[in-house]
Amino acid sequence: MNRPTNLKEGEKFRVIEGTVYFKKGKIISLKEDDGSDYPYFWSEDMSYFNSMRWSYLEPLPKTIRDAQVGDVVVVLVGKNRGSEHLVLERLQNTVLLSYADDFKIAGNIFTFDELEEYFTLKDAPLTMTAEQVRDVLKEYLTKKD
Repeated sequence: MNRPTNLKEGEKFRVIEGTVYFKKGKIISLKEDDGSDYPYFWSEDMSYFNSMRWSYLEPLPKTIRDAQVGDVVVVLVGKNRGSEHLVLERLQNTVLLSYADDFKIAGNIFTFDELEEYFTLKDAPLTMTAEQVRDVLKEYLTKKD
């Protein structure tokens, strides 16, 4: 893999060619983006770090639970469907989001379970549960009446 752009500290990768420090198949996270071809990565349990070639890695698909400060999430359901919120703070079990479409004002705190139910990462493939599809259809049909 070539060096990605727009890297964030903590971004996760899977090792596809193992080394002494990181075995094949392990998940590692970027310690810091120093702009080099051999940046430093944390081990999965963050007990140690070492440098690793980009060509030995593949990006790990990011889920809503991986949302980091600075990521944008999009509402999936309800009257605010499609509105965007900025992740302002990531706490142990919750995230603080900005107001809808106003990234400068703090809004609400959501648990990770609530994030999965009501939001998706911006630019992520849109996936909805059957219940969410039903709610959207119900909302659409009530507006037509």
